[in-house]
Amino acid sequence: MTSDSHHSPAPLEGLRIIDVSTYVAGPSGAMTMAQMGADVIRVDPIGGAPDVRRLPLAPQGQSLFWAGLNKGKRSIEVDLGSAEGRALVQALIAAPGPESGFVLTNSVGARWLDYEELRTLRDDVIKVFIRGRSDGKAAVDYTINAEVGLPWLTGPIESGRPVNHVLPAWDLMTGVYAATAVLAAERVRNRTGRGQNIDISLANVAVATMANLGYVADVEINDRRRVRDGNFLYGGFGIDYQTNDDVRIMVVALTPRHWRSLIELTGVADAVDRLQESLGVDFAVDGDRFTHRRVLNDLIRPWFQERTGDEAIAGLEAAGVLWGRYRTVKELVEQPDSLLFSSGIMHNVDQPGIGTYSVPGPVLEFSDWDAGEPKPAPILGEHTNDVLGSVLGLDAHELSDLRNRGVIGGRES
Repeated sequence: MTSDSHHSPAPLEGLRIIDVSTYVAGPSGAMTMAQMGADVIRVDPIGGAPDVRRLPLAPQGQSLFWAGLNKGKRSIEVDLGSAEGRALVQALIAAPGPESGFVLTNSVGARWLDYEELRTLRDDVIKVFIRGRSDGKAAVDYTINAEVGLPWLTGPIESGRPVNHVLPAWDLMTGVYAATAVLAAERVRNRTGRGQNIDISLANVAVATMANLGYVADVEINDRRRVRDGNFLYGGFGIDYQTNDDVRIMVVALTPRHWRSLIELTGVADAVDRLQESLGVDFAVDGDRFTHRRVLNDLIRPWFQERTGDEAIAGLEAAGVLWGRYRTVKELVEQPDSLLFSSGIMHNVDQPGIGTYSVPGPVLEFSDWDAGEPKPAPILGEHTNDVLGSVLGLDAHELSDLRNRGVIGGRES
């Protein structure tokens, strides 16, 4: 980074996003923009939306989930069930200024957030709406994942039932798409003066991804039914190995060089060469390695079984073979050689009400901007007065009146 990178403005400095979303997709997309300097205002009903209490929880009951997905935002509490409360949020969305007029939401049935209604307040408003399915039916990440076939490919080979994975991948990908949509729409508005109504569904993100990675075409073109294959890497050679001290390592030979390095390291190069000659195949080719993965695995496995984890890892590292050590989440956090410590993005941050723990900064590294330490998540409703005062110009008397009547929550000061 340049010497003045820390003092350069953040990439999205000045951009104001109203975040009326819950759970993963919307909050993660808005957080991504907040970490790059956008002023993201998270809107919650009085007492918070359901995700305010989602597990895992800190000992005092605060949601670590909520804190993780709302870093760097401002938080306001508004009675969204009242016309007056909804009008306040609409006013925030429609507030004047070239870098205002953005709302990101997954609120279903909230007619007061309809694009055409918001346009009556600000003609160039930009709304990004996240839904479950493009046909309007409700869905979440885990129900969408069940429908695209992946749980039938995940898990042990001998399993006769679908196995869900625990990562909400479609939610997280949709969040990135949502952030991209906001920035793309702002670019159009800067060029043309026009707003946008942008619709994203988890289902479409999942379907597009399955098609982009060739899963769909493999059926349509090849009439192939892909089957569960345990930890084998599809389309090449990769599998997990267990050492004699019970360390388990994922090994991947992605290129011909990786493959050659692996078989030379494990002392089976001559046997592999004889095998490929007898079979009339070329193991420098991904497809041939994949087709004969089980017999190749049988040749390589004894090398790992005869070594400790440290010995195997040292050999793999020296040979330039791709590898990853299987760890539990607890080991990720506690072992100093884990990705958590080598990432360079983690900082110890004091989260109000919870304590000090490791928090990531932005995953994008800019040459002319240093993000510094990440900002903690707000306390629910912490910025209600500040936001409504600075953006809408409400004075202390008006704010006190709104609070006394239950239209807004949050702190008095």
